[in-house]
Amino acid sequence: MPLPPTMRPFRIFLLLLLSACGSKKHRHVILHTGMGDIRVELSDSAPEHRDRFLQTFTRLPADTLIFYRVERDFALQFSEPAGNGDNLTPESESPLLGGSLAAAETDSAGHPARTDYFIVLGRPQTDATLDATEKKLDLHFSPEARRDYKKYGGLPRLHGRYSVLGQVITGIEVAQKIAALPRDAKGRPLQDVHIWVETEK
Repeated sequence: MPLPPTMRPFRIFLLLLLSACGSKKHRHVILHTGMGDIRVELSDSAPEHRDRFLQTFTRLPADTLIFYRVERDFALQFSEPAGNGDNLTPESESPLLGGSLAAAETDSAGHPARTDYFIVLGRPQTDATLDATEKKLDLHFSPEARRDYKKYGGLPRLHGRYSVLGQVITGIEVAQKIAALPRDAKGRPLQDVHIWVETEK
């Protein structure tokens, strides 16, 4: 039965509303550092970690956050300034490709739980290195994951263990430059590299 003419605008509005609700909530953030900017696109693959990231870091004053551990061909790590007492459940099993922004839950004895975040670095893989990782860790990479690890690099040995909430879209060279800084025995850069997170308008 056709809708009366007076109801047609409502139907159009409803369709537009449903379409908007079903769309992905991608959002760009910029990690400003003293060595350049790193631009990240957040995604829906780990919504709880994405929302905690936004709630925590976009409210911090500039220069209150640092990369506390860096390692070339591995990752840049930073964390919430203080534990909030609760861990999030892992939300995705996406490949840890080069440039991924991922999250790890920590719960050290005597310390409040907190969420650590890291930007993945890593050399492109080969079929031989992926075969060896599968055999050693009893993993199985999909054809798509194999293709992406070979193209973008990453950390296949940690595949499926952490929540991936975004991807670096510009500034990966800045991350690589930071990872190459001189560091102490714990991996902390000898010079502090401060971070200020801004949501892109």
